[in-house]
Amino acid sequence: MSDLRTLHDAFAELDRRADAATAGTAADMAPVVRPRRAVRLVPVAATVVAVAALVASAVWLGPGGSGTPAASPPANSPSTTQSSVPISPDDLIARFRVVLGDTATFEVTDKWSVPKPSPSKQSGESVTKLEGPGIGAMVAGTLTSAGITGSWLLTVHPSESEPGEWCDRGRPMVCDVSTLPDGSRLATGTLQPDVGAVAYMACVKRPDGTMILLKVSNQEDPSGTVTFAPGGRILSPQSPLTLDQLKAIVTSDKW
Repeated sequence: MSDLRTLHDAFAELDRRADAATAGTAADMAPVVRPRRAVRLVPVAATVVAVAALVASAVWLGPGGSGTPAASPPANSPSTTQSSVPISPDDLIARFRVVLGDTATFEVTDKWSVPKPSPSKQSGESVTKLEGPGIGAMVAGTLTSAGITGSWLLTVHPSESEPGEWCDRGRPMVCDVSTLPDGSRLATGTLQPDVGAVAYMACVKRPDGTMILLKVSNQEDPSGTVTFAPGGRILSPQSPLTLDQLKAIVTSDKW
């Protein structure tokens, strides 16, 4: 199965889980211990769980299911002094604060390690178990900028997929894909699932294979959904960050 087919199948599952927003969904993956006083947003958690499953299958399983990771950066690249992939959620949170600076403040309600898939055989078919040390991290919660609060989701991980593939899902975004001067591929998208609702996405894949994906919304669900569906409650009249701000964040040299 190709990486693109895996992505499409995973996105279909993402939409089903986010719309259902059931408590059972969160049990599919055991979360890293979250802050004691954090208020958990169920729709965000459903999105995180589904995206985590997608990342684990898509970033390591290329055509033919080889499981070959993305190439390591050159020895003389800037990442030799700082890992290009924060494999700890706490490390990702710390870096996000640095990248944001005084642009916004945020609270974390969910944080996960993206597990490395372990291929195995079961009943004569190839399956993938999510286990072992993490290969990346994912965090989500609420974000406030200029007095406006919304939801957000951020993940950083090695990937074989293209950023533009994150635009093609159950609720397609109006998307723009471009190549940056350093060879990175950037996709930015806008989704308006209902009146008064908006969600933005920015995703960059760097030449070393590292992908940084950030979503924000003025709803409980950072991926956006219709107003009266689970996760559709509107928190603010507009998104706390603009699409240009998301672009600046994912392409920042402070990662």
